[in-house]
Amino acid sequence: MARFDNMVALVVGGADNIGRATALMLAKDGARVAIGYFSNSNGARQGVREITEAGGEAIALQVDQSCEDSVRAMIDQVVSAYGKLNIVINNAAAIAGTAQDPDGEIQTMDVDYWDKVFATNLRGPMLVCKHAIPYLLASGYGSIVNTGSAIVLRGNPVLTAYSASKKALESLTMDIAATYGQRNVRCNLVVPGLVMSTVALAKCSEAFLRQSKLEILVPFIGEPNDIAHVNCFLASPESRYITGQVIVVDGGMHVGKVSVPIAADRPESAVKGH
Repeated sequence: MARFDNMVALVVGGADNIGRATALMLAKDGARVAIGYFSNSNGARQGVREITEAGGEAIALQVDQSCEDSVRAMIDQVVSAYGKLNIVINNAAAIAGTAQDPDGEIQTMDVDYWDKVFATNLRGPMLVCKHAIPYLLASGYGSIVNTGSAIVLRGNPVLTAYSASKKALESLTMDIAATYGQRNVRCNLVVPGLVMSTVALAKCSEAFLRQSKLEILVPFIGEPNDIAHVNCFLASPESRYITGQVIVVDGGMHVGKVSVPIAADRPESAVKGH
């Protein structure tokens, strides 16, 4: 029996990268999946196509998660299509392409931009949870997985609004866990580090990636599937004793810098231990 047989999952921000990888994994393991998207309709349809071609069930639903009416309509459509809801992955965020460029230091912060980021990154997950939780409670099993960011683990002068909104999401996660845990609805926060998403591929220079590799304690930069595996574990009954937790998935980047050169950069004699 698959882990998610007879379960329904909603992946908000599921059209690409971590979201799509998570949607595909959930479906592969038996879940019926709704992919929520804001503007990437092609990516959402591609995700649905991949799931259905593999024998699963999926739908794509457009949503503006900063708007309560839009969120309510999305949740209603999921339940109308599948009859219930068990799993929510809150993966959508206001950081894509040039949308994040106005972010920066506080003394030059555009207040309207600040409010827009918080509307998407904090009010958005709150609204999704607000309208999903009644159905999670009714199903008798619910797991919410919110997506944070490892950028909050140290100060950053470039993404001030983004990092503040993601840090606030940590508090919301714990509050939801404390409120609904006794009724078998869990809530956890996954905190990805650098992941080779389409945004990272477009925005990160080769010099930045080389420097990042020196700070990551494993010999590679993460891929969307690395985060999706954790999301699916936290969504599953296998993690039934885990709630209100912040799970950092960053290859150890924020533990400490690599102190020993990687093997490929060492003389052959050093690699052999001579």
